[in-house]
Amino acid sequence: MHSPWHGLIHCPECNALHGVLACPICGHAVSPEPMCIKVNGVDHIIPSAMQGAIPWSTFVLLEQIKIESERSIASQPGRPARLSQRFTIVLLFWTLFEVLMDSFYRAAFADLPGDLGDELLRRFPNIGGRLDLLYRRTWRISFWEDLQAEGFFEEAKHLRLMQQARNAFVHGDPEAIDDALVEATLAHLEQVQRGWIVLFNKRCTGKRRRVPIWLSARGRTVQGS
Repeated sequence: MHSPWHGLIHCPECNALHGVLACPICGHAVSPEPMCIKVNGVDHIIPSAMQGAIPWSTFVLLEQIKIESERSIASQPGRPARLSQRFTIVLLFWTLFEVLMDSFYRAAFADLPGDLGDELLRRFPNIGGRLDLLYRRTWRISFWEDLQAEGFFEEAKHLRLMQQARNAFVHGDPEAIDDALVEATLAHLEQVQRGWIVLFNKRCTGKRRRVPIWLSARGRTVQGS
């Protein structure tokens, strides 16, 4: 369940996400050679290491989805069959997706002057507006169309179904998240994340100011001060 992120790092030059020595976007090569540092006159060999791609909060959400997916289903006679006992999987993954999209825009708008990036996000506080109007005004294409253009047709379709079901759920229709949607969410989980990574590398790289997705909101404030 964590495999799309396993071994990924941010390129220190262009901010692309990749898991190879040479960045596929800008070609910058990360040295695998260990470092030698001297402490109190003694040489110490430090293995080569890089910051991983995702923040702790993303790992927590993915881990909770994994726990919920493995939870046994209780037998409850008389309980409506249309209401999934594992509806939290859909809610957790949609929360993860919104968190990822916030990081997406923070990275994409990194070079905008002053607080313009924050102002744009305040103008479009809802995920629907960010996936359609804001995305379209920035890149002349919607997020859904961009995802499909990269070959993730089924993932774009499923995300839209998730969005509709999640909105119906929070507005009083718990049966909008049924077992079929839960199973489909688990089936598309990995590819949705892969599609997001592809679009991140397409739209959020090559900025003068690099904002990695593992950087917390607090960290971004400190970095920008």
